Amino acid sequence: MMQRNLGLDILRTFSISMVLFHHSGITIPQLVRPGLGSLGVEFFFVLSGFLIGNILLNQLQKDNSLKSIKTFWFRRWLRILPAYYFMILFKFVFIDHSIGTNIIYYLLFLQNNFFGIDFYDVTWSLVLEEWFYIMLPFFLTVFLKLKGAKLKTGILYFILFIILEHILRFIYVQLKGGSFSAINGNVILRFDSFMVGVILAYLKINYESIFKKLNNKLIFLSAFIIMVSYLYLLNSTENPIQYFDNSTLLKVFHYSILSGLIGLMIPVFFHLNLTGLNQTIQKLLTFVFTNVSKLTYSLYLVHPLFYFVIHTFDPNYSKLVFFLLTIVSAIALYFLVEKPFLKLRDKKIKE
Repeated sequence: MMQRNLGLDILRTFSISMVLFHHSGITIPQLVRPGLGSLGVEFFFVLSGFLIGNILLNQLQKDNSLKSIKTFWFRRWLRILPAYYFMILFKFVFIDHSIGTNIIYYLLFLQNNFFGIDFYDVTWSLVLEEWFYIMLPFFLTVFLKLKGAKLKTGILYFILFIILEHILRFIYVQLKGGSFSAINGNVILRFDSFMVGVILAYLKINYESIFKKLNNKLIFLSAFIIMVSYLYLLNSTENPIQYFDNSTLLKVFHYSILSGLIGLMIPVFFHLNLTGLNQTIQKLLTFVFTNVSKLTYSLYLVHPLFYFVIHTFDPNYSKLVFFLLTIVSAIALYFLVEKPFLKLRDKKIKE
C-alpha cells in the first residue's frame, strides 16, 4: 500500500476545494464547460487511477490470481461502501424517500445509466469509480498474462484501451448525439480518464526512470498552460454549452485531452516536498493537507445535504454556514463510519 504522499494530499485538497467552491457559488464565471466542480472531479479521476493502479499492479505482479483480486475488492469496498450506503440511506430515511424502491439503483451503482442522479447528484462520479474498480482487475490480469510488464507491449495495450474508449464515444455520439452530461456520467465511456492514472502507476512501478523524467517543471508548466488555454478557448465561444454539445470532436476527445494534461502534472505533485520552508510552517501545512485529504471522501459525500443553505441564509454569511456544516458533518462521518471500517479492513487483511 502506498504511504501518504504530501504532494498527492495537496492535489486532493485542491480538487475537493474546486468541487466545494463550485457548489457554494464561489466559482469562475467564465468556466462553464466543464465547470470548476467537474474539473476538480477530473483531477480526482486521474489521481484515483494512479493510486488504485499502484495498489493493484503491485499486488497482481506478485500474485496474479483470483485471491489477489478478491483482496483488492475487499479493500476497496470497505473503503467506499460503508460511508456511501450510510449517506444514501440517511437521505432516504430522514430527508427524501419519494424515490421509493428505485433506491435500488443507487445501492447497486446503476443510477447513471438507468435511472438518474437527481436524488443524490454527486454520486455520478462514485458510480464511475466503482465500476472502474470492478473492471480494472480483469483488464490488468489479462494484461500481465500477455507480458504487459514489457514497456512496448504494455504501452500498446494501454493505447488500444484508450482508442477503444474513443471509438465507443464516437459510436454513442453518432447514435444518440449526447450532451456533456450524458457522456460525462456514462459508465463505459469514461474509463480512459482513470486509465491515464493507471499508466502513470505502471511507469512508476516498472519504469521508474521514465516516471522520474516526468517530474519536470517544464512539462508541468507546459501541461498547465495548455490546459488553461484549452479551457479558455472552449469557454470563449458565445455559448460554450451549445458549442460543446454540438461538437462531435469535443465529445469524443475532450475527456482524454483533459485527463492527459492532468496526468502530466501528477509526477511533479508526487515528488513535491516542502524542503526549504520553515519547520513550523512545514508541520502546519503537512497537518492541514494530510487531514483535509483524509476527509476528502466524507466532504464529497456530505456537502450536497447543505446546498439549501446557499439559498436560505443571508448571502453575506450563507457560504460560511455551508462550509461549517459540511466540515463538521464530514468529520463526524469520517470518525463514526469511515475510520472504524478502515480499521476493520486493515485488521481483516492482517489476519
